[in-house]
Amino acid sequence: MPERIFNIFAIVPETGRSHREPIYDCRNHEIHLWRIIPDEWIYPHTHPGTDDIWYIVQGKGDYYTTATEHKAVGPGDLLLASPREVHGIFNSGTEDLIVLSVLAPLPVEVAEAPGFQYPTAPSTLLR
Repeated sequence: MPERIFNIFAIVPETGRSHREPIYDCRNHEIHLWRIIPDEWIYPHTHPGTDDIWYIVQGKGDYYTTATEHKAVGPGDLLLASPREVHGIFNSGTEDLIVLSVLAPLPVEVAEAPGFQYPTAPSTLLR
């Protein structure tokens, strides 16, 4: 039987770089744990057929709801994006941002956020 109880702090991705750690996936959903270091992103994007639910475990960030509109978020905030809704986050704080992500239904497809100016050589994350 697969593990069904997880301690988030025991599986936070390694420090020093931004990283996504898959925690659990099944035929209906995926769960990931993100570490985003200061001044890095999960770029604004959409999922054409998937809901994406984020829970801020640690840190502060700017949560993007369009290519240009964002709101400050922090520990305890629950962020919801339905299919085709833009969502992304920039770590605007001084500590690592830890985000728990649940995506359903599968499969997860990723599309760029209309109007967002992506860097030509990204060194950070998308999805």
